[in-house]
Parts: sequence; structure tokens; C-alpha cells
Amino acid sequence: MSSTTEKEIDVEQNEVEERFEYYLSGLVTRSAEEIRNRLRVNEDSFDSLSHAHNARGRNHYIYAVLDELEQIAIVLKLSRKLFDEGLHGIPNEERGRRFLRNMLSVIERDQSLYIRRLTEILVDLINFSRTNSNEYYDHYLLYKELDQHNKRKDDFKNYFDCENLNTQSSIDLIKQSIARGESKIQLGDCWYLKGKNPKPNGAADIEDFRKRYDRAILLATKQERLVLGFYYGLAYREPSQSIHLNIGGLTPEISWEKLKIRRVLICFIAAHSLLRCRRLLKVRTRESLSAKLAKILDKHPSVISVYHQSTQPNIVKGDMVTLLGSSLCEVMAVKKSKYGYKSFKLRFLSPPLTHKEDCFPAICVNKLMDGKKLRNDTIAFLRSVGARPTSSRRIREAMRKGALETWESIFASTRKA
Repeated sequence: MSSTTEKEIDVEQNEVEERFEYYLSGLVTRSAEEIRNRLRVNEDSFDSLSHAHNARGRNHYIYAVLDELEQIAIVLKLSRKLFDEGLHGIPNEERGRRFLRNMLSVIERDQSLYIRRLTEILVDLINFSRTNSNEYYDHYLLYKELDQHNKRKDDFKNYFDCENLNTQSSIDLIKQSIARGESKIQLGDCWYLKGKNPKPNGAADIEDFRKRYDRAILLATKQERLVLGFYYGLAYREPSQSIHLNIGGLTPEISWEKLKIRRVLICFIAAHSLLRCRRLLKVRTRESLSAKLAKILDKHPSVISVYHQSTQPNIVKGDMVTLLGSSLCEVMAVKKSKYGYKSFKLRFLSPPLTHKEDCFPAICVNKLMDGKKLRNDTIAFLRSVGARPTSSRRIREAMRKGALETWESIFASTRKA
């Protein structure tokens, strides 16, 4: 296969823009097959090693991940006809509107399931970058198996007051395998176990997913942070609310356009999961489909623009911003979290929500006016009308008044349009 040129990438980029989900899902599927062919695993060996102890390793784990990605591709293909045809008008009668609402909810629920599974996959793949040796993969898989047996044992005891000897034998055997494997690893590096110093020999607990997510975000690239939703609530809790019964709880706003965007998000998470598999396997060739996939994602213009829009690196104290597109605010202070995310203390200049000042994350805010430029323009204007702008408080008041007048004129023109 010849190397991919910049011109070829540009042509492919145009195709991506026209039929993004089609192109990306197809490339992910073909790239997954290409990576699968590099593994020393096939269907027979995968089945025979499914419950082997201290013998599965990285290739076995990634083979299972590729299965998950292939399943997602199948789901997208099966539902493609529905999204190609789209909606044919919005019904007016009550029964039709109710049916449409419930149909969109069903699709959204299915998508949430796939997003949640892919999020779990990508989070663990990112964390494996620090423990990328066969021994840790084996240990991880053994703990997954042990957890299921322990839960089965608890169910039998709790609901039937039954001590099942076969289940206990399976637990004992897994613990012996874990003990053997732990002679080759550092327990403190096992990010999938609770605590800084997990108990040895199968006595530790599996780490909560939120903790694993938080650890992965610190290691993730900008693109990975974007597809992981930046924070746990958006990435995992909200999809979980859609999957579980949620009568009486907050429900997401659902539209046909949003569902189409979520299909693209599913492709994005699958693509980045595939690229993590490539990195874990140390595939460095530039003449592969996965390398082509990486180049396309790197060149896609929406990635960096959406990332900057979500993190707002250029907003500083004194800037005028809009909050959720509906309120004009002044940035009073800026704070950065341990994840590198900004939040802002805002003073409401247009009618506030409840409080005159409040703190919001960067993802809720958009920059409207540069504070430094606005200050210089305000001083120049005051001087032009004969005023002497010597008081910082009066300059600030004039800045706020000017920003508010601009904001109100924008709103007025929007209403006329």
C-alpha cells in the first residue's frame, strides 16, 4: 500500500464533510480488520483462551475490543436506512406527536447505550497506556471474572441462603491465578483496583468507573477529551439516565438533528478507541488504514474549533461574554481545575438567572467582546466627547453600558430576523 499524500487527505476530507458518518464508520471497520490481522489471535484461539488464566494478555483483550467496535458498526449499518430516509413531516394530531416523541426516545436510548459502552472502552484503553504489558491485561481480565463469580455467590447467599461449592471453587482458582500473576506486576499501578495500595491475592475491589474516567481524562489527548465529553456527567451519567428508568428525573432534549449528530459522536469514539488500540500495539507504520484514519481526524477542522469553543482558552478577566446564549456577563475571575479546564466567576449585566454573580464552566460561556479592546475603545470615546476618564470605576461602568447596548441591539436584530 502506498503512503497517503496530503492531496489524498484533502480529497478524503471533502468526502468526510459530505458523508461524514458513512465514511468514518466504514474506515473504522476496515481499520479494525487491519489491526485484527496483526494479532496472534483467531476465532479458535480466542474461544479457547476466553477463560484461561495468566495466558490471555494484550492481544486477547484488544481482540475483544475490536469485537465491540465491529458490533457498533453493525448497529449503525442496520439503522442507516432510517436515517437516510429521515422524518417526513411533523404530525399535528396528539397521537402522532406522542408516537414521534416516543420513537425519538427509543433511538436516543439505544444510542446512549452504545455511547456508554464505547466510553468505557476508550477510558480503559487510555489507562492501559501506563500498564501496557501482558501481565496487567491478564490481571485485569482475571479481576473482571472474579467480580462476576463473587456477585453470583452473593446472590445465592442473599436470595436462597445457598452456599454453592462450584462457585467457591471457581473463586479459589481465580484467586490462585491472581496471586501467581501479581509476582510480575506492581499492585500500586493497577488503576482498575481501588486504593493506592490494593490488597493482594484477589482481595482488592474493582475501582469505580468514575475514578477510572477521571484518571483517563488526565492522560487523554485533546481530541479524546472532546469525544469523552470533558467531564463524567456528560460522558457517562447522562447516557446512563437515558438507559435506566428515569420517570420523574431530568430528561434530555431530543431532536432528529441531535440524533444524527450522536451517530457521528459514536463514530468518533469508536475511531479514537481504534487509534488507542493501534498505539497500545505499537503499530507505527504510516501506510495503513489506521494511520489514514489518524490523519483525517487530525485534519478535521471541527475538532480543534469545538475543543476551543468548549474550553475557551482565550477568555480572561474583564472580557464580556454570553452565558448559554441568553445572558450578557462580565468575567470577574478565572479559575483552572486540575484537569486544565477553566471556569469563570461572572457578573450578570443583562437580567440574571437568580444571583447577580455566579460561577460557570467554560463550556457554558462564549466570548462576545475582548475586555482590553473594549476598555481602550471606551477611553477613546470618552476623550472624544470631552470627558476625562481617570476613574477606573467610571470607565468600567461605561464599558458595561456600551456592552449592554451592543448586546441588546444584537437581540433586537435577531428578533426582527
